[in-house]
Amino acid sequence: MRLVYLVQYFFPEKASGLQLVEDLLEGFSEHGWQTDVFTPTPTRGVTSEQRREYTHKRIEIKYDGNLTIHRMHLYREGKGFIGRAIRYILFSVECFWKAATVPADFIFTGSGPPTQGVVVGLAKKVSGKKVIYNLQDIFPDSLVTSGICSEGSFLMKMGHAMENFTYRNADHIITITDDMKNNIIKKGVPEDKITVVRNWIDTDKVKHISRLENSLFDELKLPRDKFYVVYAGNLGKVQGIEVILKAADLLRENKSIQFLIFGNGSEEENLKKLVVEYRLENISMYPLQPVDRVSDVYSMADVCVISCKPGTGGSGMPSKTWTIMAAGVPIVASFDMPSEMQRTIIEAKCGFCTKAGNGEELYKRVIQLYEDNKLKESFAENARRYAEGNVSKKKAVAEYIQAIECTINKEKKS
Repeated sequence: MRLVYLVQYFFPEKASGLQLVEDLLEGFSEHGWQTDVFTPTPTRGVTSEQRREYTHKRIEIKYDGNLTIHRMHLYREGKGFIGRAIRYILFSVECFWKAATVPADFIFTGSGPPTQGVVVGLAKKVSGKKVIYNLQDIFPDSLVTSGICSEGSFLMKMGHAMENFTYRNADHIITITDDMKNNIIKKGVPEDKITVVRNWIDTDKVKHISRLENSLFDELKLPRDKFYVVYAGNLGKVQGIEVILKAADLLRENKSIQFLIFGNGSEEENLKKLVVEYRLENISMYPLQPVDRVSDVYSMADVCVISCKPGTGGSGMPSKTWTIMAAGVPIVASFDMPSEMQRTIIEAKCGFCTKAGNGEELYKRVIQLYEDNKLKESFAENARRYAEGNVSKKKAVAEYIQAIECTINKEKKS
């Protein structure tokens, strides 16, 4: 089979979930599928030199010719709303054209940006291609939970119209949690149109690195004898990073505990200002590190934090959960309950789930692990064991391929 794969960010960019994209493409190619990836010129976390390089390197061929990467030229992504919105529109127009005109059996795309489902739905109507939609985030629910608009607003009505169009025109939807599956079933999507495949991690690539061997301590000039609480990932509104600042404030007198935040995003500058304003000397902030340093980043931690803004935890399951587990690190989640996150942590016996946005609960759990090294080590071992047994790359990619083949073969028979 041949497919068109549309993706908003791609290597060498620094953005969450890129390893999942690379793993899928590798799996598709090994399965013998011909894939044309269309993605913009790199923008997130890349240097001007890298931008120039890929401006001229518009096509790459990999995996014995089974994968062709096409770079669509777009101006660099900024932080202003209008500039980003225009860039999204231009990206959507280019994606529509490629999806509608490039020969393929089906179109594969994710849920970022939110307009992507509409784009491929329209391309389907023009070209007749099948659409496989990979739902990683629930839109427009996130508009309300992030405080951008209210449920009855015009923006939400538009969002629901886009959502309904997307689900109606997708031939199959692959999502990542049972919570997300139940969410869209309630919105009228037939259950047999949905497959749940958890995000995964390559446990051969991501593993624990001892502090003595972890060069990131030296690069960042950090002592190895402190107790480190690490957050790594997007710094946006729905991540609710403020809860980490609250916990750090309660721990400011304990000089042995240090918080490390690795990330970029729309709230980055605001968070930096708050750290200075509240004089939180126990928080250090760094840019998001390259994906090949993920083991180094998480192995610095005695405990890792996964957080969400209250009310947003049902719209997704952060893929970093599996990365942290593979690195053999306990998790303290500040997350909605009940949720897939809470159930997973309980099942894996790898940490605690605290109420989303409650800094005092987060603080108490960090202190508990700081004071109980035996419990911390038990959680660490359980985390690694769970990753190895439940979220392997090979198993998940095979499930994607099976779901897609069943959909395409079913359509051919009908």
